[in-house]
Amino acid sequence: MGAQADLRRGLGFVRPLGRVVAGVIEPADLPPARIVDLPGRGRVTARVVEGPAPVLLLHGWTLTADVNFCHLMPRLPGGLVAMDHHGHGRGPRRAERFRIEDSADDHIALLDALGIDKVIVLGFSLGGPIGLDLARRYPERVAGLVLQATALRFDSLVDKVTRPLLRAFRPLASFGLGRTIPLRFFSDTRDRSTETKLLWQWLRRELVQCDPQTLIDVMLAEYDFDFRPYAATLADVPIVVVVTTRDSAVPPRDQHDMARRLGAEVILLDDDHDVFLAAPKAYVAASLEAIARVTT
Repeated sequence: MGAQADLRRGLGFVRPLGRVVAGVIEPADLPPARIVDLPGRGRVTARVVEGPAPVLLLHGWTLTADVNFCHLMPRLPGGLVAMDHHGHGRGPRRAERFRIEDSADDHIALLDALGIDKVIVLGFSLGGPIGLDLARRYPERVAGLVLQATALRFDSLVDKVTRPLLRAFRPLASFGLGRTIPLRFFSDTRDRSTETKLLWQWLRRELVQCDPQTLIDVMLAEYDFDFRPYAATLADVPIVVVVTTRDSAVPPRDQHDMARRLGAEVILLDDDHDVFLAAPKAYVAASLEAIARVTT
């Protein structure tokens, strides 16, 4: 299962793009978007809802914040902040390659620009490493940490084999090859979720905005990421880990290992890595429970 997940994550490059038709159905009740100037980082689009306990939403690889959290955003009564990562969707664009540390700094810059002092950080998949790095280097900004479908380290045998293949493929991505990677991952979700099928044209429009080279750079950055030596630095941070027990992208054993090393509470979510689209009610319920636990 782990090897299959790694190959799927690392080599699923090619899928026909097709045509986005008119009459796109979008998610209901998304918070309003605003343009925010980040000094030295350009202008970004962010969704912001003021409240007493704002949640900083950090989305996963190949996604946008809207795709990852479209069902959760309307259910966050304490407020929220959400922005796409570097190279994803409407996030920052820069010549430098993606770095987890830079992405964490992007989000701190967004909080500074909005005048928000402290947040609950919720990181899904790629958002986990970004959230962990942010919490380690900016502990005064983090009221609690929710980690979903992620790990402290991505270092399986197949990961080691995939890494040089990704490096070899990267130059081709500059020509747009690999732009349909996200569609490869979520086409199965469309078949098992009525809501996703209705939103599919909107999802296609969102997902193909990600820069193909950045998607490869993210994978390489995740392969280099190892938070295990720093786990003890978060001893004073309330942490809840939501383990997706049938995850085909991040092995559940690695998620449990993360929770153990961080001394975190665990919430079990019996679904796969695409649970936020495939089973949105269950995903929202688990997320709200996790946020409540780190808050109280």
